[in-house]
Amino acid sequence: MHTFTPVFLDTARPWHVGVLSNRDRRVAEPLLRALRAEGDLVVGDNEPYAVTDDSDFSINHHGERRGLLCVELEIRQDLVSDEAGQRAWPSASPASSSPPLIPSRPVNTPQSG
Repeated sequence: MHTFTPVFLDTARPWHVGVLSNRDRRVAEPLLRALRAEGDLVVGDNEPYAVTDDSDFSINHHGERRGLLCVELEIRQDLVSDEAGQRAWPSASPASSSPPLIPSRPVNTPQSG
């Protein structure tokens, strides 16, 4: 989990939250659906950053290369800048929903290079 600035290079970023993934979308797709179902969130799919083999280490190395389920969640910094905002996000997380969003079995994903 990371945060991103609300403005970058004088451009406002509209997303409240971004879900980042690379090849393995097993976590990203249901998480995107659940966050968008909240109705009041602007949710980015690989926004404000895109994950590629060259741009990201953790998802590729620690997750996909090992066949583990993985996703990176980016929350806009102004939404978690105080205690109330910090407490609101975990309780609103679809990760705690039922039925679970995440399938239980790991799979191998193809690696480049």
